[in-house]
Amino acid sequence: MDEILGWQGIARSPQLADLLRYVVTKTLAGDEASIKAYSIAVDVFGRPQNFDPQTDPIVRVQARRLRRLLEQFYSNGHSRADVQIRLPLGRYVPEFREAEAGRVAPVVAATPVKAGVAPVAGGRKRGLSRFLFTALMGLSFTLIGVALAVAIVRWAPETLAPGAPAVPQEPGVVVGHFDNLTGDPVLDDDIGQFAARVTDLLGRFDNMHLAPEGTGPVVEGTVQIMDGRFVARAILRPAGGGGSIWTSTITAPSGMTDSEALRAAALTLAGQLGNATGPLHAPGMAWLRLQTALPEDPGAYVCELLFMSWRERRSVDDADHGVACLSRLLAEEPNNAVALASVAGLGAWRTQFLSSSDADLPMLMLETTAAASRAVELAPTSSFAHEQQAIVLSRQGSMGDAVRAARRAQELNPANMDAVSVLGTQLWLSGELAEGNAAGEMALAAIPTAPPWYYLTRGLTALREQRFFDAIDAAQALAAGDEEFGPVIALAAAPRAGRTDLIDRYRPLVMGNAAFQKNGVMPRLAMRIRQPSVLEQFRQGLVLAGVPTTALDGPFNPDGTPVVDAPGR
Repeated sequence: MDEILGWQGIARSPQLADLLRYVVTKTLAGDEASIKAYSIAVDVFGRPQNFDPQTDPIVRVQARRLRRLLEQFYSNGHSRADVQIRLPLGRYVPEFREAEAGRVAPVVAATPVKAGVAPVAGGRKRGLSRFLFTALMGLSFTLIGVALAVAIVRWAPETLAPGAPAVPQEPGVVVGHFDNLTGDPVLDDDIGQFAARVTDLLGRFDNMHLAPEGTGPVVEGTVQIMDGRFVARAILRPAGGGGSIWTSTITAPSGMTDSEALRAAALTLAGQLGNATGPLHAPGMAWLRLQTALPEDPGAYVCELLFMSWRERRSVDDADHGVACLSRLLAEEPNNAVALASVAGLGAWRTQFLSSSDADLPMLMLETTAAASRAVELAPTSSFAHEQQAIVLSRQGSMGDAVRAARRAQELNPANMDAVSVLGTQLWLSGELAEGNAAGEMALAAIPTAPPWYYLTRGLTALREQRFFDAIDAAQALAAGDEEFGPVIALAAAPRAGRTDLIDRYRPLVMGNAAFQKNGVMPRLAMRIRQPSVLEQFRQGLVLAGVPTTALDGPFNPDGTPVVDAPGR
């Protein structure tokens, strides 16, 4: 369960995380009988005691979303656990299945293991077999009870210390063949170019490479026509063949020529493979989550993993770890353009995040601006370098230059959906609302497990257009990686949607935010939002949610009272 809760696909939706935790904990406690729509609605979603599941479908809707995400989590190869958690159709009680065999594992309430048999962390089959052999020989009368306990306890041989996994290296991929299953030989040439287009686009990413055949995982698949649209089915296989690491089904847009539609499908596939949330970086990200301390010489790719991890969660601690790693790398490789661009993007966010609303951000960001410019000079064809330069320029208020840098990033690698999302944000913040929202939605549509920060333009657009339920959905996804705009958008939309439960959830987060307390909520928001109509939407919603006007307009204490300077100051 912790593995799933740490996956950003679940983490970006606190309600789904709460639902998963609730049903799994109840089941393991042997309390399946209490897992009903009513109890979930009241205990998890904060519905009142008079909740009627016939008129309010919240539980069915959220259970369906959780079921789809669990299926996606396992089918995309995110899990390394021996047991899978599945939510059967029509039920809210989860099933626990052995990962390889797919069989339903027995579930018992947590009970003490027989004295003299000590559970050891880990999941190696060798340890499990050794224990079962010993139990069979010496403790046969306890075999049934131990077998049930094994379903919820992992075992490893006591004589082997857990070895540290190897430090991950930059991932590579081999692009294989895509078969024409349309039945139309006229399309052979166009479909034959599909793999070449994917290869070209993947070669433009800075944190991965195209591997020689036999040395990396292989992506291959088929192309067919369904309901008049091209459908590309891709599968990522291990280097040695056999099995699958990840699969994806991509339906090309309609209203295009055959060549244009296939190019669009190839672009989406390359975008999914090259994204930080994609399957190529998944092993490295999983490794990083397990580390309590980094190796003395982590290498360039580990620094990039730190950058990608920070970008999802946006915490100062993660930023500091990333900057420290990148600074060590730059001391050895001062002309590493990717490291320069990464440290510039991190530094710009950190500077703005820790600054007051009246700070001179261009002056404070002189070093990060220089680092971003140097990265572009060293790697003028790097989409990532231009993307980070756009972020630095935007955070210091140079919006016109930021949009130009973001457009260049997208031109250099149209499959870089991070750059597409950045362009959408910069356009939106510059007042080009329709074009900005379109770019943001393009990135969200391409990446099935999009990182939280992709949802900013969707949340801002929905709030501005008074689509408050949509704004809440986007804000909750955004809140997993943005402790300012995520909670504020959700709180501003909640009263208009009649969601008092969300007011109770997000008002303490807004009122307890140190940056809001230091500046006032509206001055803090105005550091990035310059459209008066949007700021007014925020103000009206926050007032309805019970945020005091003293907290909106200036520094305030945690209880909402204004900060008063001490006498004589």
